[in-house]
Amino acid sequence: MSIPHDELTLLQAQLEGLESIFFELLPFGIALKRQQVQDYYNKRYSAATQAQASVARSELKRNFNTRANQVRNLVDSAESLGNVENKFNLITAAACLPAEREQKLPPNIFKFCQNLLYDNTTDPALLDVLLVKTNLNTAQARLLLTCVMFCGFRHVKHGESTMAVRDLLASIVSMIRTKDILPRNDPFFNEALYFIEGMEDDT
Repeated sequence: MSIPHDELTLLQAQLEGLESIFFELLPFGIALKRQQVQDYYNKRYSAATQAQASVARSELKRNFNTRANQVRNLVDSAESLGNVENKFNLITAAACLPAEREQKLPPNIFKFCQNLLYDNTTDPALLDVLLVKTNLNTAQARLLLTCVMFCGFRHVKHGESTMAVRDLLASIVSMIRTKDILPRNDPFFNEALYFIEGMEDDT
């Protein structure tokens, strides 16, 4: 099982756009508006070319425009779901293919994602249901992975105790592997593996 090339390209671009939003734009207060996004990358391009006169400017400009387009396209997709400032809308737009975005999300998955993103909590019973008893489709599996990766925490409240985000992500990855939900070339699945490895290196 593998993802068709056109879907793989789109998912990879959406993942890179989401990374740009969470790691480059939101931390610096850049508004998620088309013109502000383009202005931000234009300024970064100008700064890069001033600092390194020997850089191949056409290639550098292409790279910055690619990143700007990834972000703007993702913002447009998130706006179709509602408020673009809502992290859940951004994550849903990134983790789903266009035809998947309109599918109604099961209440238990929605509740898990909302609790994690906005309250920094996971319900042990709900997590157990998701890991053991819920038949996830590919979009739902990507959504769970992405909410964990981009929740912004290293530990979450898990019932009466805490759980490392790395361990939470590893449990979801293990479930996806066991149930064979996502293909090996899925960019979100591979990003989750890199995320787990990176957090292990930090400890």
